[in-house]
Amino acid sequence: MLRQTPATVVVIFIVDENGRVQDPKVQRTTNPSFDRSALAAIKQWKFEPAKVQGRSVSSRLRQSFSFENNT
Repeated sequence: MLRQTPATVVVIFIVDENGRVQDPKVQRTTNPSFDRSALAAIKQWKFEPAKVQGRSVSSRLRQSFSFENNT
């Protein structure tokens, strides 16, 4: 039986003034086979943009994804 260990993928990206994800990149990964899934997921997300003096601004964020085999 093949034992799979949990995987973690850390993605950095920009949230633009409209709350859309821009320029996502894998910053760190423990298993590159999960990188595409993490990037595909983050590209679908929509955020409330950061505000400075009441105006929407872009910001850089980091998100960690954890994957594990439940079988």
